[in-house]
Amino acid sequence: MSDGMRRGGRYDTIFYGAYAGNSTFDIRVRFDFKQKLNKKMLQKAANAALRWYPELAVTPVIKEGRVVFRQNRAPVCLAPDDGSLRYFGTEGEQGTNGYLFVFLCGERHLTFSLFHGLTDARGMINFIISTLCYYLSYVFPFMRLISTRSFEKFGVRLSDRIYYTMDDRERYDPLVKYAAEGKPVDLIDVERLFRMPAETFDPADHSCRLLNLELSNREFQAMTKRLKTSYAPLLAAITAEAIASLYDIEDKTISVVATVDSRKFFDTNSVANMAYNCPLPIEKKDLSLPMEELCKKIKADMQLQVTKENAQKTFSFILGQCDDIDNMGNIVDVNRFLSGPDGLKTLTTNGTVFLTYPGRVTNNRISQLLLEGVTPGMLAMERAIVVYAHRDSLIVQITQKSDDLTLINALRATLEKHGFSPKFHDMGRITQNIMDLERLETVDG
Repeated sequence: MSDGMRRGGRYDTIFYGAYAGNSTFDIRVRFDFKQKLNKKMLQKAANAALRWYPELAVTPVIKEGRVVFRQNRAPVCLAPDDGSLRYFGTEGEQGTNGYLFVFLCGERHLTFSLFHGLTDARGMINFIISTLCYYLSYVFPFMRLISTRSFEKFGVRLSDRIYYTMDDRERYDPLVKYAAEGKPVDLIDVERLFRMPAETFDPADHSCRLLNLELSNREFQAMTKRLKTSYAPLLAAITAEAIASLYDIEDKTISVVATVDSRKFFDTNSVANMAYNCPLPIEKKDLSLPMEELCKKIKADMQLQVTKENAQKTFSFILGQCDDIDNMGNIVDVNRFLSGPDGLKTLTTNGTVFLTYPGRVTNNRISQLLLEGVTPGMLAMERAIVVYAHRDSLIVQITQKSDDLTLINALRATLEKHGFSPKFHDMGRITQNIMDLERLETVDG
């Protein structure tokens, strides 16, 4: 825009329209440190890293009924991890220095909390790694002598080189750049979709309960090799088996919705939202198959959807949803309705449960020198599962709005049935930071 503001990616419309307000999609990752956290060095590191991610250095404002971004030059927000509620994109005591993310700091840990409308898990992780690279060099000055080029091949920015390999469309709106007409693969008959009973909770309670199962990543990887499969199909199979152990699904279909990072198809380092859903159908008869055969079926269904062509068609479908939200009117009014009592009740119309596996946090020098552990967090409007691997720790986390332990107990029992020894860690109730569009500044058209 000529006034120095720009609209975000078209995909962002879904997050601001449907997953803000009471339904804010707050994605997180927690890092436990070997030593006491040096907040002065973390502040310096986060500010340094943000220079190479101009797409994230923004404040949202409302203009002509739409969310647009204004450049933000404030220091990155570091706040105590004390359970206080923060409002993304605002300033003041409960704000985030105008940013759509915040670093929540404890004595020996930090939790990075981000509104999903800014980026997805891959973009989030890349920015955090850049920050920790700088932090490492400030805390251990001798590390400045070691080359950081190995990080750049994964899209981690430590200079402006990666940013300037892209044009504005690729940087800010990759779905528009890469979308293609056509119908994406659809394996789910929504008339036969199994849905778990709705959770019971106080809608005014801005918190989620995080429940972790920790098991040996080495043992899980060994099972994937033995079964000739990979992580996502095996995790989906175990999840479906756990759900079927709780409920008689009859002739219904359990749909475990995995997520796909589409960047690999387009060789792009964009940090705009680019992930899309990959629903994996599992029926009662499938659960009677040997695990190797079940994983083979699930993997085949994944392979139908995890292609460049399907990503492009899915992008076109997502952009159509964005058009629908835009056509409903002022984004503030639309969000008030969609996040209200008569609005959306679920993250997806074709899924039983979400399963996000961003991948392994590799055993690099950041991990070796700084970190004891890495724990995911995805605070959303309903139950979901998110999995991280760090060294020999595989964290399988259920995030939910209620205090019901039924699903985590079933998942634990299913993992034990398959020979694992998961340790249960109740992370308690975690305050969910909020994207409240009504608190954003409105600027003249």
